[in-house]
Amino acid sequence: MSYQARCYIRRVLSALALAIVIFVIRREWHLTGFSNAMAISGICFLIMALFQTARYLRCYDLIIFGFLKFKQLWKNEKFMDKHTGSYGEFLENRRYEKNYGETFAAAVCMFACSAVVLVI
Repeated sequence: MSYQARCYIRRVLSALALAIVIFVIRREWHLTGFSNAMAISGICFLIMALFQTARYLRCYDLIIFGFLKFKQLWKNEKFMDKHTGSYGEFLENRRYEKNYGETFAAAVCMFACSAVVLVI
């Protein structure tokens, strides 16, 4: 089995585990309660996938660089010190993996399973 397939399976199993935890916490001991727990788990994984997508598209880099620069200025009295470098150098050193597809797949699986349980 390939590494990619194992990542997808692991993500779907973690979504299922979250659905079981939500089902136990909510204490709705019927099929509709289990369907709701799977839908809530799907919503959580969808939100997580959207944040991972935004991270991959580098939406947070400027904010992170700003906080690092502010921390440098706060701790260092020499404001002209180039300890963190420029924003361009910061972007060149940051690498991201395209791993949000697994989380989207887990969210879709949870929504599909929720719909199937409601049909039953």
